[in-house]
Amino acid sequence: MRRKNVNNSRILSLLSLAAFALLLAVPTQAQNDAAQKMDQYLNRLRPQKPSSDASSTANKSQPPRLSGVKTDVVPGCSYTFTSGSGATYMNYCVTVNGTLANFESPAGIEMLYQNGVGEGYGVCDSSTEKWYWDYNYADSGNWNAPVTISENATEVKIERSSTDGAILLTQTISKVPGASPAARIVMSLKNTSGEDHGFYLLRFANFVPDQGGSTGNYNETYDASTDSTWGYIPEFVTYSTPSGPYGLRLNNVGEPSPASNFVVNYGYDYGSFFGPNPCYQNYDTQGNFFTPETIVNGEGSGILVYALFLNNNQTATVNLRYFGF
Repeated sequence: MRRKNVNNSRILSLLSLAAFALLLAVPTQAQNDAAQKMDQYLNRLRPQKPSSDASSTANKSQPPRLSGVKTDVVPGCSYTFTSGSGATYMNYCVTVNGTLANFESPAGIEMLYQNGVGEGYGVCDSSTEKWYWDYNYADSGNWNAPVTISENATEVKIERSSTDGAILLTQTISKVPGASPAARIVMSLKNTSGEDHGFYLLRFANFVPDQGGSTGNYNETYDASTDSTWGYIPEFVTYSTPSGPYGLRLNNVGEPSPASNFVVNYGYDYGSFFGPNPCYQNYDTQGNFFTPETIVNGEGSGILVYALFLNNNQTATVNLRYFGF
């Protein structure tokens, strides 16, 4: 399932393979029913033709950028982590909800916080068609208050459950210092619904390197692969930007575990700074349609998605990291 190029045919082939693999992996009738649900939602991720009605964003200009962090959703910087200096410097802050409030690396180069920040996580229960998300600028409104399990100088562990009791998400966010510093994020999703269900677990980021917030020019290049998604300013740009040649990558690390619960993972990028609907991933949280594509001289976001099948009370764990380049 490893491919290097990001395009619609890659996404189509991955989704077809995922649906096929899932149907082979679940033998019982209850699991087959859940697998069919997952297959339906995998099909919904296939790029669609933009409609001509008002909901289509095919020919619309980007809506105004978020003017700032909404304090009723994002409590602000709660857990700060710093390491290195100069080229090896890294500073990021974790909110109490388990999202990132900023990411600076190297020194003086901010990658996320630019007059607001879009970063966070989403879950879709494909068996019940319910979605849960927190992207800093807003959330889905169906989470219980987060619980900080532990905190020290190198990591913080945060637990969050849904109000309907269907899922429990535990995140451990750790500082990885050194010549190539990174913020490592371990996300563990537990199925507490009482039934066997299929899920999507995703991480979203609106990458904005360097000076976009101070100048109002957020244009850059976005791309993705099976295991990564990123945004950056090229070294030799052919468009006007005050920002330097820096970028931020969200990268999958290793294989999700346990292997028996893992269906497929993939990365993609798209032309909106709003996060995706976790169940209808061709739409952002504002209901705007988009097609995954490479973006040049524009503004966008990136997502890493994991398709999982979990029996009742089973947990699956994925590993990711953010690092500047």
